[in-house]
Amino acid sequence: MNILRGRVSGITILVGVLVVCMLAGALAGCAADRKPEETTPDGLVRVPSRAAGGVYRAPGAPFFQYKRFIIEPLTVDFIKDWQKTHREVSDREVQRMRDEARRIFLKEFTGVLIEEGGFTLADAPAEDVLLLAPALTELDVPAPENDTVETRSLSPRRPSMTLTGELRDALTGKLVGRVIVIEPGQRYGMNELRPANRVTNAHELRLVFDKWVRLLRETLSVASTARPRVGA
Repeated sequence: MNILRGRVSGITILVGVLVVCMLAGALAGCAADRKPEETTPDGLVRVPSRAAGGVYRAPGAPFFQYKRFIIEPLTVDFIKDWQKTHREVSDREVQRMRDEARRIFLKEFTGVLIEEGGFTLADAPAEDVLLLAPALTELDVPAPENDTVETRSLSPRRPSMTLTGELRDALTGKLVGRVIVIEPGQRYGMNELRPANRVTNAHELRLVFDKWVRLLRETLSVASTARPRVGA
């Protein structure tokens, strides 16, 4: 990547070339604008929504019985060739980013679903347990922090990512739902460049994770009110 460098108070300022960021932002925007599929290959049906991503449910699957969760560790995958594009970022820093994402996700989930939502965590499968498998994919952090050189980075846009959570009946393993939130990494207005570092990047993750867990909480609240009709 072409990099513009300057010196301010003895500290290097790195600014990624806007052409690359504009292209990445445009591609992310196209992905977000793409019309989502209404029925998935594994039989889930999309709940009507104007939002990108959204909620998918297995037809006829009841949710009223679920009160507890088993949570698998969040998997984190970067956009294709992200590490090749950011060769200045060490493997140690990439692992730190993955570990941090897992910690933030678990904290947001616990705060919204457990402390606010009244759900609890389970140690083993049971009839009232949902198995959640969360996955963070297409993660593109335009201005990651370098752990070997003191730098200050500026970015023209937010990190882009997709957060997907598969919901399965913990006892049977049956897929009953999927919740997806897409963050396209929108550009800041007026060609603005904002500081980007570990703190700001973690904040952006936190915003997306909070949005996702609140969508899940709303989904479960609505779905749990629909009980099977007696004799149906």
